[in-house]
Amino acid sequence: MILPILERDKINYNVPVFTLDVNQIPLSDPSRWIPPMNNLINLEWNYFKANNIELCVTPETPEEIMRGAPTAYHGHIAYTRFQKSQLFKSRPAGTTLSLNEQDSNTLWLGIRGILFPTVDDAHLTFNHRSDVSQVFFHTVASGSLSSSVFITMDNDILSHGYELHRELGIYVLTPNHTWEEFQPRYGLYAPSQMEITSLYTEQRELFDRLKTEASQ
Repeated sequence: MILPILERDKINYNVPVFTLDVNQIPLSDPSRWIPPMNNLINLEWNYFKANNIELCVTPETPEEIMRGAPTAYHGHIAYTRFQKSQLFKSRPAGTTLSLNEQDSNTLWLGIRGILFPTVDDAHLTFNHRSDVSQVFFHTVASGSLSSSVFITMDNDILSHGYELHRELGIYVLTPNHTWEEFQPRYGLYAPSQMEITSLYTEQRELFDRLKTEASQ
């Protein structure tokens, strides 16, 4: 494992690849979103309707699989979870990091040190571990791609964007900054309000149907 992943060594995938912070899955009407999230629906439309970007969501891990495990082993646990995850689409060979147990633990602890350098292990909260794991998943899945971004509104992550790029070679942006940078570069489609409303309605109906079926 060689970090940071330098731009000259990254793979030029044919479309931008974005990883959403798990908290960026919006369940409310776009009209109620705070301004920095306004362009998230544009990115979703370009994924669901135009198929000209790749979009995935980080899985939750701290409560799911890390309970009780020493912090030093969180990386290997998270990497094993990544390999099993159904939330990530398969990537072409060579586009994801291939890590052994030591490498995965080193990477997780390195991200933890960037995001929360003054918090000792005994005081790492669920949210701390979740933030580290989400950046870890993005780095493993998409960090070696030339046009990839981890999209979040989490200030604990955004405020360390410079360090994350310097140490890992990854980019962290808000939904709006992602849209502003990539829309002109790739000619992404700007959907109309009617198209936005239609997509939201489809998503809402899907979530409601899944919730109903899960309760039966």
